[in-house]
Amino acid sequence: MKRAFNPVYAGVALLLLSSQLFAGGGAASSREGPEDYRLELSASFWRMNTSGDIHAGGDAMNLVSDLGVAQRQRIYDGRLVLKFHRKQRFVLEGTPISIHGLNTVNRTVTYFGDQFSVSDTLKSSAQMNYIYGGFHHDWVSGSMGRFGSSIGAAYLGLAGTFQGEKSGINKANSTPFGLPLAGLDFRLYLVPNKRWIALEGAVRGLPVGNYGHWVEGTAGVGGWVGPVGVQVGYREMLIDFHQTGIDPNGLNLRFQGPTATAFWTW
Repeated sequence: MKRAFNPVYAGVALLLLSSQLFAGGGAASSREGPEDYRLELSASFWRMNTSGDIHAGGDAMNLVSDLGVAQRQRIYDGRLVLKFHRKQRFVLEGTPISIHGLNTVNRTVTYFGDQFSVSDTLKSSAQMNYIYGGFHHDWVSGSMGRFGSSIGAAYLGLAGTFQGEKSGINKANSTPFGLPLAGLDFRLYLVPNKRWIALEGAVRGLPVGNYGHWVEGTAGVGGWVGPVGVQVGYREMLIDFHQTGIDPNGLNLRFQGPTATAFWTW
């Protein structure tokens, strides 16, 4: 069977390729090169599509076919980068993700003990407030950019509501939690010591064995004029957390779509 293209795997390949390019040019330089800044602010627009399912007692509910979750939703996020050493940065990111669905179900679905029967119109919404903070170290840096690793932690504030118009059931649930994350990232300038054109990518995540995994990846191409830069790219988040045993409650979500980002450095 032919496998579908997965941007996360492609991002990992780009990371490995970029490390070889850095090693071949500019890595021996002691200058900061095009990465000579102390503060970087960015704001992104994410045209997000959603897929996956939620298991909350009973059979799993598909986000698209059962809940009718809207696609191509507008998501905005921001990032602050503080560079306190030539090869070390602190990164703080925030992404509030909201999804909404409206659908008349064609089967009985269960959400934490409450059942919504056939022909009930189910209105659903979910909010995920994602905040990440981490330290990034560049193992290689120079005139062509940087390649390094990161370690940090993320806070996830998950909240969901389900309303049945026919049944009158109104159910809400929230689950905030935190998790450590590790990853790799790069920024490759196609012209040494010039920020005209740059390729950028990152991947980070956490495997938790039989309980699932969290993986997110970004990739983009852009450029700078002075302290201002723009970038177009792609972002994907894969979230799979579930219990083990007879009743594996949990969620399996995929958020993906194109992005547009504006940068300012000082």
